[in-house]
Amino acid sequence: MRFWTILLLGLCAPLAFGQVMINEFLYDTQSTDDTAIMYTEIFGPAGTDLTGWSLVGINGNGGTVYLTVALSGSIPGDGYFVVGGASVTNVDQVSPHDFQNAGGPNGPQCDGLDLRDAQGATVDHVCYGECATNETCDGEGGSNAPDPFPSGGINRVLARIPDHGDTDNNGTDWSASDTQTPGAPNSGEPCSPINALLEDVRENDDNLVPVLDGSFVIIRGIVNVNNGVMDDSTTNFFIQDDNAGVNIFGGNVPQGIMDGDCVEVSGWVDQFNGLTEIVSSGAGNCIYSVEVLESQGTYTPLVLTCASAFEAFEGMVAEIRNVTIVSGTWPAQGSNASLTVTDGTGEIVLRIDRDTQVATVPQPTGPFTVRGIITQFDDSSPYDEEYQITPRYPTDIMAGSAVGDEPLQLAGSFVLRESYPNPFNGVTNVEFEVGSAREIAVTITDVLGREVYANTLRNLTPGTQRLQWSPTGAAGLYFLRAQAGNNIQTSKLLYIK
Repeated sequence: MRFWTILLLGLCAPLAFGQVMINEFLYDTQSTDDTAIMYTEIFGPAGTDLTGWSLVGINGNGGTVYLTVALSGSIPGDGYFVVGGASVTNVDQVSPHDFQNAGGPNGPQCDGLDLRDAQGATVDHVCYGECATNETCDGEGGSNAPDPFPSGGINRVLARIPDHGDTDNNGTDWSASDTQTPGAPNSGEPCSPINALLEDVRENDDNLVPVLDGSFVIIRGIVNVNNGVMDDSTTNFFIQDDNAGVNIFGGNVPQGIMDGDCVEVSGWVDQFNGLTEIVSSGAGNCIYSVEVLESQGTYTPLVLTCASAFEAFEGMVAEIRNVTIVSGTWPAQGSNASLTVTDGTGEIVLRIDRDTQVATVPQPTGPFTVRGIITQFDDSSPYDEEYQITPRYPTDIMAGSAVGDEPLQLAGSFVLRESYPNPFNGVTNVEFEVGSAREIAVTITDVLGREVYANTLRNLTPGTQRLQWSPTGAAGLYFLRAQAGNNIQTSKLLYIK
């Protein structure tokens, strides 16, 4: 269908230079520039004679011409004409060339590429990279195209997406792509990342599949296990905040990512056997990246029991106290094992990964405390079973309770929303936006300080929680107090009859 559409345009419409354009080009490769695989793709009406036309590299520093590639031949029937090195797929004209990459170590830089016809008129112009104040990259209006340095072992290209679309705005028309398609339509859609919170990434549908599954997101969190500890062959670490956690898996990342680093991760939401992940590949022309922003230091593990609702804590560091082994065999060093443990309230799988060196610790002979990341390995939908606690380091196995008989110190992040209706004459709804709070103590007093209502909300999961209150006393003003740990929030309620 595409062939005949292009052919009819070529036969029935006058040839307009605006229909011929630069459509994709690879101008920078890993390490030493390899002109054998570099190329520029031109799109236009089939049969257009390119003899005498040229590709012209424009140096953004001064706007001077630094390279000219003479073209010859005609645009083939599919509309794509490829000029480049001998190793390029679908190459129509072998003319190795190396256009400048705009980026550099000294700050913003831009460069340009012209497509000029046989009379020397500029038919199309691409300006890529961010121009410094003293640089020139005149051409189409709007913003510049990006400058896609090679990343993660991938030679990235600039490509018009949608394919051969032209709005005369380089920033809109061009995207950095990991997929090279010389002589074929450019794939994917422009990258439209979602700036998300970890709790957004962890929001599930009824089958406990992430609502954002397949979406490209940008998130931030604190690393809670050194990269390489849980898998020494690939990227595998977790990040968390007060409300949620997630696994970061695959792709090339900076060296030395450590427990306590604050990182920004750009990647695709995925799920593996119930475990929510951010992975390094997915649909569209987005670019996976992990950037260490700063070191945040340590954080306090959540204290859970074997009866906790583990889905809410997946990806976060927790500890369970006074557990004993119900079944399973403690592994030898260098082996994996899945044991079942209990603290008397329920059971959970204790997953010992051979890469963590946890197996170097002798098997506990009595009750012990285990600290680790809440993980999951459930191979069937709905993904609501097979939760695990996975120790990260040998020190995550602690003899006895390790903390004595002190009360549980549950995290206390929540927001008390405005109650509604308020004023009210019958029933009012008290609403909380719960983060890491697992218990919230709620009391209501009258204007004389007398307690008229008391309740403790238990086993809370992140999200919106509500309770209803209907007074039995006199109309008037009441005071609501909600507390989780040291977090105390208050509001006023007006009861009218």
